[in-house]
Amino acid sequence: MGEEYDTIFRQCVSLNTELHKLVPLAKQMHLLSSNAVSSAARAGSDGDAFRVLTQDIQLLGDDVSSCIADTQKIIGEIVKLASSLAQLFSSYVTYDDLLERMDDDGPTNATFFSQGQYLIAEEIRDNNIKLSRALGTLTNLLSPVATLVRKGEYLAVCSSVEAASSGEYGVSFEAVSSMLRELVGQLGTQSRKQRMLLRDLSETMEKQQNNMRNLLYAR
Repeated sequence: MGEEYDTIFRQCVSLNTELHKLVPLAKQMHLLSSNAVSSAARAGSDGDAFRVLTQDIQLLGDDVSSCIADTQKIIGEIVKLASSLAQLFSSYVTYDDLLERMDDDGPTNATFFSQGQYLIAEEIRDNNIKLSRALGTLTNLLSPVATLVRKGEYLAVCSSVEAASSGEYGVSFEAVSSMLRELVGQLGTQSRKQRMLLRDLSETMEKQQNNMRNLLYAR
């Protein structure tokens, strides 16, 4: 079971790493929206339709940034809980080893160690519950990302269509559309990775919790 706690911690760190990759992606989207606004302004009245799209591109970047801001605190909590669980289980096993080696008729009272182990088991239960809730919260926070990807893909298509009908300004409009497709593609890749990591982490958590319950009830 100790390996399972270590695995949970490593998976949490990996998920944290992937989430941090969204930060520069959101910044690039904001930069892209600024470039899009400039392109629309240079086109004057010919860029009116494209100007509407730039507003949607900016909102897309804002939504991605919002997801990132909301997840940073919760992922930090998840990593901390996973680290605590690994340490707590190590202490639990230490108590277990001491109790097995202890002579009931010896000078040291085994009840003291049993109570200590019981308190650690309670902490493990509490942290498991907190970690499960935090994972559920993170899943809910990240669920809009898939929708944002589809929205970005739609905006990229609309931008490309507008570029094709914008004459001399179409080149700059198409540049915006091309960059948007690239960024949305990266966002989609990150979203898939995060869903996979969350799924694996949830499965490991469920297995670990079942094993821990079996261990505690067996005592």
